[in-house]
Amino acid sequence: MIIFKFAIIIVLITTTYALCSISEKPKQTIDCLQFLTTALYGVTMNDVKMICNVAVNITQCVSKELDGCIAAELGQAALAEVISLAEHCCPVTSHEKCPIRNGLFQGARCFAADSFVTLSNGKQKQINELQSDDIVFAYNDQTKTIVTTPIITMLDNQPDQFAMFKHLTTVSGQELSLTSSHLLLTDIHGYVMAKNIRVGMNVFVMNNNGLLSNETISNVIDVIKQGYIAPLTQEGTLIVNNIVASCYATINNHYLAHAALAPMRWWYNLFGKETISNENNGIHWFPKMLYAMTAYLMPSIIHK
Repeated sequence: MIIFKFAIIIVLITTTYALCSISEKPKQTIDCLQFLTTALYGVTMNDVKMICNVAVNITQCVSKELDGCIAAELGQAALAEVISLAEHCCPVTSHEKCPIRNGLFQGARCFAADSFVTLSNGKQKQINELQSDDIVFAYNDQTKTIVTTPIITMLDNQPDQFAMFKHLTTVSGQELSLTSSHLLLTDIHGYVMAKNIRVGMNVFVMNNNGLLSNETISNVIDVIKQGYIAPLTQEGTLIVNNIVASCYATINNHYLAHAALAPMRWWYNLFGKETISNENNGIHWFPKMLYAMTAYLMPSIIHK
């Protein structure tokens, strides 16, 4: 059944490509067709990892390369099916809704691993390459200004896991991918979960001169990406892709979350940096314990 379903999806997308002008973007179109072929091979070989990897590529192809094509709606319908498969089957198939045999996107509460932060020296660094003691730009809630702050540790580090992200774009073209329960600073509503961000709302953006300005959200879409990470800073905030964001998610109150993680900041002040490596992948033990306690004692403030 799954082979039949995925084959139909591929036919739908391929049909859409047939109605698009290949001459406009020959390389991109050929690459996307290659992803489709790989997907079909992955299905026939029952290779879930291959299917998951290609699902991300196909999602990007359908959302970018098919834009403006006559049969774009057909492509979007297929895209929805691919997203559904990837969401419920990647990276493992234990989810009850996975037709292959079963996505743990539920636990993701972070930034996409391909995001960038700005170091205190002005250089950019990919977020998944950050180390404890790195000094980055952040936002101070008291002074309402940009400040520098050290990276303490990673609250969650999942370089190989797939996740569904809210991909936000501002009017000037700034973009940010973060999971739906992650908090983002807005000008009127304060810290808001990404799933509640709407077109027309204003966020805070750092310009080339290191100054803050309001920018309006012009587009919000769902995307699938591989790898997500949640750095914790001393300030509790972080500027990611030039957009001000909280370090926290799940608890729909930035200040409560910041207070709850005070012990981690005290520990850092006393003992210094924490080594971050592949051995530390996964959720940090302290927020994991805190989440379990909160879910038991105050479940109403937990947002999934």
